[in-house]
Amino acid sequence: MNITLKESKLQFKNPVIGQPTRAVEEHYYARRIVALVDSEEKQFRFMASELPFIADEEKMIKEIEQQVSKQNAE
Repeated sequence: MNITLKESKLQFKNPVIGQPTRAVEEHYYARRIVALVDSEEKQFRFMASELPFIADEEKMIKEIEQQVSKQNAE
């Protein structure tokens, strides 16, 4: 499987309702990744529990591989 990361965007959400959201690790909610998987562009979304705030490219690719394998098994 050939995976190339194209785009990664962090999503933030304040855990305290009604308070402003800031782009800090404590407010990290999810990550949206656009990647080329075997030359096909696909979008993935990982919640904070699945992919940590500080994640390098290797970790992102590993999580994408796991999600694609899980989808293929279904």
